[in-house]
Amino acid sequence: MPTQLETILAGNNITEIQHQLRIYLMNHPLDNDGELAKAITKINEQQLGVWMVHDGKVFIEDEIKWNQSYLAEQQIELHNNFSQERFLHMMAVAGFLASDPSNEAPPEPFKLYGASMGTIMTVGVIIFCIIAITMVVFIRNQYI
Repeated sequence: MPTQLETILAGNNITEIQHQLRIYLMNHPLDNDGELAKAITKINEQQLGVWMVHDGKVFIEDEIKWNQSYLAEQQIELHNNFSQERFLHMMAVAGFLASDPSNEAPPEPFKLYGASMGTIMTVGVIIFCIIAITMVVFIRNQYI
């Protein structure tokens, strides 16, 4: 009896194959049954035209930085550029995150430097000026 992916591959509907591969990857990130590996082999052997040319965007290779946000970002990128390189990278990221929940990287802390520092300083100066003007008006009204 053919598996779900084998049935989809037999149909030769490229959009449906891509869709089902994405769903299967998210539902079976460790690919314990080897179905994704078999499907990739079959796609490559039959040259089904499922893969797009990779758009050249660089992947984060440092596993410490892999988290659910990065995986979600890659899902969006895969939707826009269904390249074999991106799909294999997503398999690695999804498998890594699914293998151990402690692999989830902590969120990046709010940085008090760079572009955000200018905004913080501007808001601080504005608040200080408002307080200073309020104090001057209050004192002036008290004693005049």
